[in-house]
Amino acid sequence: MSAAPDGRTASSVTPFPLKPASLDGFAPLYGRQAEQAALLHMMNRLAAGHPGVTVIHGSPGSGRSRLLRRGTAFARAAGVQVLTAVGTAPAPPAPYSLVRQLRPGRSPVGGAALAKEPSAQDSVQGWCRSLLAAAHRPTLVALDDVQWADPESVQVLAGLLRRLSSAPLGVLLTVTSAHGEFPDACAGLLDQAAASPDHRGLLLELGPLGVPEVHAMCTASGLPVPPASDDVWWAGVSRLTGGSPWVMLRSVDKVRRDPALVSSVGLRTALSQEIEAAHRDRATESAAHLVGGPLALLRGLAVCRELLPVERVAALVKLDETELSCALRTLRVQGLIGDGDPPPVRMPGCTAPLLTGLAGDERKRLHAQAARWAHHCDADEEALALLLLNTVPLGEPWVPSVLRRTARALLTRGRHAEAAVVLERALREPLSAGERAEVLLEAAESYSMSAPEAADRRIAELLSGTQAPLRVRAAAEDLRISRSPHALPVSLGTYDGGPAEILEEDAPRPGSPRGSGARPGAHDTSGAALHPRPLTAQAWRQTVRGHDAAAVREMCRQALRAPLDAALLPRFAACCALSVADAHDAARDALDVALAEAGRRRSPVLVAWGRLLRAQLNLQAGAPDIAVHDLASCRSLAPAEVWDPTRLTLLRSLEIRLLVARERYAEADRLAREELTPAADESDAAIHLLYSRAQLYLCQGRPRRALAEAEECGRRMAARGWANPGLVAWRSLAALAHLGCGADDRAAELFAEESRLARRWGTDSALAWTDLRRGLGSPAPQAARLTELALRRLGHTPGSRHFVQTVVAREAAGARCGVRPVTASTGQGYHDGGMSMDP
Repeated sequence: MSAAPDGRTASSVTPFPLKPASLDGFAPLYGRQAEQAALLHMMNRLAAGHPGVTVIHGSPGSGRSRLLRRGTAFARAAGVQVLTAVGTAPAPPAPYSLVRQLRPGRSPVGGAALAKEPSAQDSVQGWCRSLLAAAHRPTLVALDDVQWADPESVQVLAGLLRRLSSAPLGVLLTVTSAHGEFPDACAGLLDQAAASPDHRGLLLELGPLGVPEVHAMCTASGLPVPPASDDVWWAGVSRLTGGSPWVMLRSVDKVRRDPALVSSVGLRTALSQEIEAAHRDRATESAAHLVGGPLALLRGLAVCRELLPVERVAALVKLDETELSCALRTLRVQGLIGDGDPPPVRMPGCTAPLLTGLAGDERKRLHAQAARWAHHCDADEEALALLLLNTVPLGEPWVPSVLRRTARALLTRGRHAEAAVVLERALREPLSAGERAEVLLEAAESYSMSAPEAADRRIAELLSGTQAPLRVRAAAEDLRISRSPHALPVSLGTYDGGPAEILEEDAPRPGSPRGSGARPGAHDTSGAALHPRPLTAQAWRQTVRGHDAAAVREMCRQALRAPLDAALLPRFAACCALSVADAHDAARDALDVALAEAGRRRSPVLVAWGRLLRAQLNLQAGAPDIAVHDLASCRSLAPAEVWDPTRLTLLRSLEIRLLVARERYAEADRLAREELTPAADESDAAIHLLYSRAQLYLCQGRPRRALAEAEECGRRMAARGWANPGLVAWRSLAALAHLGCGADDRAAELFAEESRLARRWGTDSALAWTDLRRGLGSPAPQAARLTELALRRLGHTPGSRHFVQTVVAREAAGARCGVRPVTASTGQGYHDGGMSMDP
């Protein structure tokens, strides 16, 4: 028994036997079983000599043409003669061009096509007589896309419908529609079909496919789709396609032909991309058929982005009120706009192709006038800013204000690249010198988190001018310095640092107490010396050289009393120096104040630097969990690929130390193995990374690797003139590594040298790290006393003491053992230089 196209047996749906060959080559029509049954019933009646008319209507891509072809297959299988024609667009068709196409699919021997036998007079009556004469046996006239038919052919079809009872003639036609609306050109014809006597007329509306049909189409394609039980996934696909069979088939076919795309981005993303492309292509094709009023209105709606009521849009494109309703109906029927006022345009990303062919001056006028009217209508500012991106400079004060407010809103949501584009548009407006400087600063802030080189150009332009307000110049200097490889004195190890040259502008010149050879701890506390920049520079020089921690604390406290309207990086440096000088609580409090000011200034770069510093301070205070939160917050500001090398290297260093503190050595090792860029390797941040690597390798039981990293760290510090063990206690770390390698004498020398420098600096923390490492790593009789003394120096906070003691104990254990046993956290044994190391 032969099968019907929808899978049912022929005997269950029709009284006549179907010919299998007549239905070959047709894919299943998912979700159209009821419509196929109606067409099959019509062909049954037509084969028995009963006339009828069926109209298949729906939105573009709903499958009207495929269903019409299925109906003609049914007709041929029933022995019905089939005459076909297709409407074409967009050029105005010649009279009777649609009906001229009608011809039998297989002309009888000796017979000629109907198009070669026109009536004696090219008239509606003549064509009606010719078509009725051709129906000497049951005949189906199948017409696709009747909305593009010429008016004369529409009149011929109307005449046929009035004469259906006089011949065994069936009419099957398709037309676009939207929610019961039809094109004006054929609306009367469809009303006539629906009102045919004796219930001969039938209108079949093709609605969107449901989730089961979408699942069946995807499954039949052979793609590795989720099971039907994944309701969320399938509902999402159905929503994206809008239930359009054409969009679904096109997208699935594209994805099936491109397995590399699925492998690279995943099935969900690949299918979403192709669905979006299919919608865009379908809308572009439909729009290409538009002319006159509908095209002008669609252009206006696309430009205005739902910011203006449709009457305003019509006035903008100079469309007469009497034409508006017809143009709207045409656009809805073609599926190019939705319902509502203003109606949404269903052509994402297609504004530019729509405006092709429009004169340049008219295009500029359209955008400019739309922006002005949208502003007067209090339109949403973010949408208005998108409209302004395509306008010429308007020279009106409200334009830069709207753009700057929109950019700030985008920055708060982390959309830095979009904010930069909006601010670049603001710079095209005529601005005062002060306002232009402010916009340049805001653009540089946005670029710093998305396109650092563009940020450098905008900073240079701002600083090259002479009329920028002082606060703007100070903020620009912060940005410029933050991109330097010597940006900030951020500590790693116990503490770490950066050079003082970043703070030297406005520093005391020769002849000042410092310049005339005064003692390192001396500082002037009156007059100009209270300016935060030179005071912090002097404090940081003493810090890196390891002289007089008490004097450094006093200078930093004075620098932090300065107003917050100046540059913030000197305040960050003062917080670092305070922390190195053991004023931990004061350093954290001052840093939180500076961070709040950076947030008020909407400076993501300064906020990122401040959070990095905050993570370090919390790690030093023995609160690794809080430090982890600070680093996560820092990473959330922008993707790592747009970070400058210095900041990214500092971040990696802190992450390695936190992973070491949690004994997650495998993850720390992966971070430590990442290659550095040349710029990062030359920066101060590389010192931090060397120290963290040395600590990691020592905890893993790889003392030779740890020693190489620690000594390289020491060489780079010496090259910069940094002698303070409170910055990076590399000597005691290298001493532990020497003990692990059997070089006890060299270890003793390094311990003694670091102890001497720590006493010269004069802070408990610097002495504590040295004594604790010496006590836990050395078998000497005085080791226990050194350990007890070091723990007392670490302060009254139990958490800090426990944290430092635990880390140093792991370092000492690694130095003694050489090769650590395999643990759950490492997942593998560790070897030093590829060879097992003896204890």
